[in-house]
Amino acid sequence: MNIKLLYTAEQIQKAVQNVAQEIENFYGNEEPVVALCLLNGAIWYAADLLRCLPPNFELQTIRISSYEGTDSTGKLKWHSALPNCAGKQVLVIDDVLDTGLTMKEVCNALLENGASKVASTVAINKIGRRSVQCEADFCALQCEDCFLVGYGLDFNGKYRNLPYIGYVE
Repeated sequence: MNIKLLYTAEQIQKAVQNVAQEIENFYGNEEPVVALCLLNGAIWYAADLLRCLPPNFELQTIRISSYEGTDSTGKLKWHSALPNCAGKQVLVIDDVLDTGLTMKEVCNALLENGASKVASTVAINKIGRRSVQCEADFCALQCEDCFLVGYGLDFNGKYRNLPYIGYVE
């Protein structure tokens, strides 16, 4: 597989610091916020992001998937249940916003289960790929439509651990 560099580790870290400031300005640093990380891909972004946020952000995780190889199946597979977020503020953290299906369904499920406020953040916003109407509230980086690997993004479970984001040629 031929991987071309899109964002260096340094560019990613600067973008994460910038988006963390936007998120802190939005939520403040007093009221508790559930930081809901969508596993497996978002764990790298969530770890870096949470280190930049105040201690009122409490990490929770769920595992959910919609990809096989390089394509979205168009259906979500829930590998774990949503935590109880009734009456709580929630920040959904994902690695990439692509078709919008995962983010829209997770945010809707949280609201249906009584979350008081739901916002979302992604490490990278893929432009022009939405199959449903959905945008992230906070995006660290963005790119055109290409298949990405690194910094949590994978190809069949591989390449997640690259410290940069690259695209497959």
